[in-house]
Amino acid sequence: MAKCVTCGERKGNRLCQAVNGNICSLCCGSKRQKEIVCVPSCDFLKRGTEYQTDRDITRKINEDLHAESEDVFNRDDVVPFVMSIERFFVDRFYADREVNDTHILQSMSRLYAFLSGTLPALEPQNGTEKLIFNEFAEVDRKTRHLPGVLKARVVLRIIKSIRSSSGGVLGNRNYLEMIYSQNTGKGKWVDLFTKLASED
Repeated sequence: MAKCVTCGERKGNRLCQAVNGNICSLCCGSKRQKEIVCVPSCDFLKRGTEYQTDRDITRKINEDLHAESEDVFNRDDVVPFVMSIERFFVDRFYADREVNDTHILQSMSRLYAFLSGTLPALEPQNGTEKLIFNEFAEVDRKTRHLPGVLKARVVLRIIKSIRSSSGGVLGNRNYLEMIYSQNTGKGKWVDLFTKLASED
């Protein structure tokens, strides 16, 4: 196997269209979008960006949301914003068994990356993202009074909800089940929410 065309030291195990040759994974990861102007269609760019976004979101959730004395969801000024987005998820995706929490999580992660400035443009990669991004644009327009930084925090909080309620033994539609019960008074979670409401 030929040497990496950028460092000349390690094996070039990735074909890079941007440098017209094979590069090593270290150079690919460390020079991507810095010294190397990547081709937008590159799979390594896409996977690397998704990985970095996921790490950034985890760090922000751990640093920012855990440090908050009050849950951003409890703020009166953001309730309509959150309710509009989650109601859309219920109305559009609950009955569609092809869509699960993972699809929503991936879309919201890309939306957060855009709002936080790490993703330069918000271009949907599939039909679910297109629907979610269009709905966000509409809700964003209707809530112009809310600062962009606050909206980014709300999107981050939604991501935290999806991560904590979905996956594992709970299944990959548990977030959808939860917000369906919250919004309709029906479904798997309704007894829990009724009990919590009676304890308040």
